[in-house]
Amino acid sequence: MQKHFFIWDNPRDAVIWITLMLLAIGCINVFSASFVEATDMFGDGYFYLKRYVAFAAVGFAVMLYLGLRGPDYHLWLSKHWLNVIYFSVLLLLIAVDTVGVTTKGAQRWLYIGPFSLQPSELAKLAVIMVCAGELGKRLKKHLRPALFDYPGNKTMVMALIYGALVLKQPDMGTAAIVVALSVGMYILAGLPLRMLLLLMAGGFVGVVGLIAIAPYRLQRVLVWYDPWSDPSNAGYQMVQSLISIGSGGVLGVPWGQGSGKFFYLPEAHTDFAFAIYCQEWGFGGAVFLIFLFALLGIALFRMAAACRDEEGFMLISGVTLLVVGQAAANMLMVCGCLPVIGVPLSFISYGGTSMVVSLTALGLALSVYKAEVKREKREELLRDAGMPPIMPTSDLRRRGWRK
Repeated sequence: MQKHFFIWDNPRDAVIWITLMLLAIGCINVFSASFVEATDMFGDGYFYLKRYVAFAAVGFAVMLYLGLRGPDYHLWLSKHWLNVIYFSVLLLLIAVDTVGVTTKGAQRWLYIGPFSLQPSELAKLAVIMVCAGELGKRLKKHLRPALFDYPGNKTMVMALIYGALVLKQPDMGTAAIVVALSVGMYILAGLPLRMLLLLMAGGFVGVVGLIAIAPYRLQRVLVWYDPWSDPSNAGYQMVQSLISIGSGGVLGVPWGQGSGKFFYLPEAHTDFAFAIYCQEWGFGGAVFLIFLFALLGIALFRMAAACRDEEGFMLISGVTLLVVGQAAANMLMVCGCLPVIGVPLSFISYGGTSMVVSLTALGLALSVYKAEVKREKREELLRDAGMPPIMPTSDLRRRGWRK
C-alpha cells in the first residue's frame, strides 16, 4: 500500500486523524449554532451538543472496530449479508410510511425510545454496499455493468426502489442522493458512455417531471435562481444563509456571536450549519474546512487506487462519494450554488443517524485498507520464500483502469 500521505505515515492514519479534526470542529459548531434553540426548546443549551458527542462516540467506535479489529469486509459484502442489509433497510423505509413521525411536513423518522432514526440515511450506506458487492463481482469476471442486462442492472433497480420510498416521505434531495450514489458507482465500474447518456437523459426527464407535479419544488428552483425575488417568504432561508456567510468576512465574527442562529436562519444547526460556521470563522475558516474534506477525499482516493480487489475498490469509491461528495453538495447548497435539497454536511451538521452512517462507512473503507496491508505482508513473505503471490494483479489494473 502507498505510504507517507501528507504529514501521516499512511492514508489510514490520515483518514482517522482528519475525521477526528472534523468531529472536533463539528462539536464546536453544533454547540454554537444550536444553544439558542436548545435553550428555548429544552431549557438546556447543551442539549444538541450532548447528543452530538454521544452519536460521534458511538460512530467513531464502530469506525475503529470495522477498520482495525473487525472481520474482513468481504463478510459484509457476501450475498447473505447484502440481502439482510438491503431488506432490513427496505422494511424500515416502509415502516416510516406507516408508523413514522411527521415533523415539519415530512414523515422521515422512526422513534425508538428517546432517540430518532432516519432510515433514508441508512439507505445511502445500503446502496453503496450492495453496489460494491454486486458490481465488484461483475468486474472480477471482466463484465461491465449494464442497464438492460439482468442481473447486471439489479443494483440500479434496488436503488430506484429505495429512491421511490424516500421520495414518498417526501424527501427529493435524499432520494436523488441515493440514486446518484448508485449511478456514480456504475460510472466508476465502467458503464458504457451510451448507457450513461441514456441514464442522464432519463434522470433529467424524471427530475423535471417531479418538479412540475409539485409546486413547492418548482418554487424552490425559482427561489434558487433568484432568492431576493421573495426574501421574506420562499427565499427567506437562502437569503439569511447568504447574509450569514457574507457577514463573516475574512476571519469571522467572535465565536458564539453569529447572528444567524438567533432565530434568523432556519435549520442553523442541521442543513445550514455551514452558514453559521462561515459567519463565525470567516473565509479563512471555510477554506480550512474545505481543505480538510479535500485531504480526506484524496486519502480515500489513494486507498482505492492501491486496492487490487474490485469489491474493495468499489466500496471505498462509494464511501468517498457519500462522505466527501455529500459535504460538497451541502456547501454548494448553503452558498446558493445548488437548490435547497436538505443535505447534511458530514460531521459538521447535527444529525445522529447521518453521523453514525458516515463513520461506519469510513470504517468499511479502512477495513479494505487493512485487508490490503495483510495481503501485501503475506505476499512479501511468499516472495522472500521464492513462491508465487497468492493473488495475481487484477486484469483491470493491467488494462489501466486504475493504478
